[in-house]
Parts: sequence; C-alpha cells; structure tokens
Amino acid sequence: MKHQDPSPARPRENLYGQKMGRKGAETRARLMKATTNLLEKRSIRDLSVSEIAAVAGTSSSAFYVYFDDVNEIALAIAESVQQITPEIEALLTQHWSHSDAKAKATALIKAYAAFWHEHHAILRVRNLAADEGEKRFEDVRHASVSRIHELLCKRIAAADNGLDPASGASAVLVVVERVATIARLPLRTRRSSRAQLIQSAAFMVAHSLTPPEGAPVAVEVPPPAQPRRIKSDGAASASSTS
Repeated sequence: MKHQDPSPARPRENLYGQKMGRKGAETRARLMKATTNLLEKRSIRDLSVSEIAAVAGTSSSAFYVYFDDVNEIALAIAESVQQITPEIEALLTQHWSHSDAKAKATALIKAYAAFWHEHHAILRVRNLAADEGEKRFEDVRHASVSRIHELLCKRIAAADNGLDPASGASAVLVVVERVATIARLPLRTRRSSRAQLIQSAAFMVAHSLTPPEGAPVAVEVPPPAQPRRIKSDGAASASSTS
C-alpha cells in the first residue's frame, strides 16, 4: 500500500510566532515525511535533527523553526493518524448477522492490518511512548482510537450478547491491533500461518459483535391497519379524520 504523506491540520504559525505561508508549510511537511521514512528503518532514539533535515533537503536551523526536537515532530506525525478508514467505518456501521459475521470480521481485521502496515512506524513510536507514560502520546493514542472504539461500542450494544460495550470494544480493539502488528512480522513457527491467525481472530471478533445464538432477530413491524367503520347501509369504508 502506498504511504500517505502526513497531513495534520496545519498550524498557522511557526515556533517563533510567525505566520506560516505555503513555503513554510511545505518545509514542515517535508520534515515530517523525512522523519516517517527514517522511522521505517530504525528507532526514534537513533534519529538526529541534522539527519532529518538532510533527508528533507533543508537545514537543522530550519527544523527548529517548526519543532523543538525529534520527539516533537514524532508527536505531530502521530496526531495526523486516525485509526479508522472508510472501509472500517463502513463495516462497523452495517448490520452483522450470524450468516455474515465471520466474513465481516475477517474483512475488518484485514482492513485494519493494511492500515497498520501503512503507518506501523509512527504507531510503534506512539504506543511505546504512551506505554512509558508520556501523557501527550497517551492523549494522541486515545484520540486516534476514539472513533473506532465508539463504533465497536455501538455494535456490541446492538448485539446485546452480555458483553459490556465499552470494555468489550476495548478488548476487541486489543485483539485486532495485536494481530495487525504480528501479521506484518515474520512468523517464528510453522504450525500456523498469517491466514490462520486472521481467521482465529475473526472467529473471536465475530462472536463479540453478534447476538447470541438463538436470540430473536429484530424484524420491521408493519404499521397497524387503518380502522374501518360500518356505514348505515352496511357497506364498510375507511374511517377518516377531520
């Protein structure tokens, strides 16, 4: 999948309080893209401002016009990533039944894995920093998953299968995210394949997002028939209101 350039909401000013025009915005975007490309190859701890600037075709002094340090630019990139795609949104807003739940769960995990593969470098950095207690990265991670978590909550609530919607959505998200992380790495065992891993996860997700077996299926109830009255001559006619 082709990488998308980071495109967060553009700040109107640089760190010196100067209004940012087209040229400044382009320089900032190049620095972010260079950082993303470098993170594909190694840890954020090994990156330097001078290296990022060189890859972006600018200078270290230009870097400091827009960012304080390497962590700051990584945070800006992380803010640009929302953990949902139109495909994932469409899947989670559809009705799920027992007949199609496994297929939809498989499609959901594959779509999420594709998203994760595209953004894995910055997501890895964000999650590591959040797990180490960096509050700004924690807040960014929370905001990034808010939409998919909301949709999962609604799907579980609609399923009415005994799961608490909020905690159930969090558990499903953990499973899907972990599978997406592992799916892009070389498997260390020949006893399972990526396809089997995805199918196993889809089995669990499908059961979490559908009603229990034997639960009544909601059907659309037709409107009641219009009442009829008997005329004095014995003929029936629909009642009318004034």
